[in-house]
Amino acid sequence: MATRDVDRGYAWVALGAALSIQFVHGIIIYSAGIFNIALMEEVENDITKVSWIGSTLIGAYTLLGPAAGMIQHRFGSKLTAHAGGILTLCGMGLAFFCRTITGMIFTFGFITGFGLCLGANVVGVVPGQYFKRKRPAAYGVCIAGGALGLFASGPIARYLLDEYSLRGALLIMAGLSFHTCIAASLFRKPTISAHREMTLIRNDDQGSDFEHGTKSDSRECDPFREPDERTPETPCLYGNQTEKHADNVRTRSDDHSIFYKTFKLITHKSFFVYNCGIVLWSLGEVAAVFHLPNYAQEKGSSPKQAASLLSVMGAGDFFSRIVIGFLASDSNVEITVIQIGLVGIAGLITVLFPLVSHSYRWQIVFSFFYGLYNHVTNVLMGPLVIELTGLSNVALGFGIVYFFCGIGYLTGPVIASYIYHRTGVYDYTYVYAGTCLFLASISTAAMNVFKTRVDG
Repeated sequence: MATRDVDRGYAWVALGAALSIQFVHGIIIYSAGIFNIALMEEVENDITKVSWIGSTLIGAYTLLGPAAGMIQHRFGSKLTAHAGGILTLCGMGLAFFCRTITGMIFTFGFITGFGLCLGANVVGVVPGQYFKRKRPAAYGVCIAGGALGLFASGPIARYLLDEYSLRGALLIMAGLSFHTCIAASLFRKPTISAHREMTLIRNDDQGSDFEHGTKSDSRECDPFREPDERTPETPCLYGNQTEKHADNVRTRSDDHSIFYKTFKLITHKSFFVYNCGIVLWSLGEVAAVFHLPNYAQEKGSSPKQAASLLSVMGAGDFFSRIVIGFLASDSNVEITVIQIGLVGIAGLITVLFPLVSHSYRWQIVFSFFYGLYNHVTNVLMGPLVIELTGLSNVALGFGIVYFFCGIGYLTGPVIASYIYHRTGVYDYTYVYAGTCLFLASISTAAMNVFKTRVDG
């Protein structure tokens, strides 16, 4: 059966729905820092205690990725996105009634964070289920919703706080988050099912792939595929030969629990090396972005100028996500090479940034190009996870990547702050961040050395 709707038709409707979810998530995530000021004024005037709310939000958003992956793998994208929207609504809605830091940590932090985590996992999977040839471009367009959320979060959060105070703002944001359920309603059975994606058979003798006589993309492989008895044993068997024999295809995912599959993915060599690179990337990313406003002010910029650097970074980020997505869709372009090169450049300019950081003009230049180069990882994360884990395991794989990303996000600011307190020189924070990014680029290159198939 032909997949007429691949890369067109309803696939773009699903992509628009995923982009909408990402946009709403971007508003909520990036407005958390603005809400911190109101929390200190209305709940607890202790920055250390208040910071735990944001830390819990980001921690639940990332570290619960494997749980979100298992839920989506079991129940599908539509139900998972609905559950995420409902949890986010409940978390921010219940925060309206809280008067203590503990209550805010549990509601605005944990419940809201887990709801966002479920939605984020769906956003990371949906483009791969509806697009084939233009998959990286679809990811670029979808992930660009986060950059749009960055643009909108500041004005929206500030307006709501000024007009309705903290509790009114939380209630309105809860209603806004529930709009993700409307977007989730647009998802339907994916155009590219796991069985259909597994119909490609690698012919090792000829060194090419064929699907009914047509050359196919050999990069995507289900690592748990068990050879069919009627076909020769090959490294990547993608299941049924025709729609007629789909029920006769057996994969190891039928024989093992979801926890075993998750363990096998985590310990898969190339995927593990990629996740090590993700930890290094997130360590550098959060250190560079989190400390940028304070660093700029220390170098002589005004608070307003320092805040504007994040908007400039968002502009570079938005441009990069769109352009890199379409560039990576070219079959002649290797996406790992793009990531190795651009993240490496981002690491280099971050290390050199302290040499020119005394000038606001150069701070703007750095912010734009940092967003332009470094955030390529967000765009290529989905295609690389599909390449390493196979489409049938992408929900689990994406959840695992979010977990490793969360490790860096939680520890990065602490390490960077420790370096500053020990040395008293803010410049070393950016030397550290740039070094992490450069090592992340090397780790991505090393991934190809260990790229092997999971057996069993």
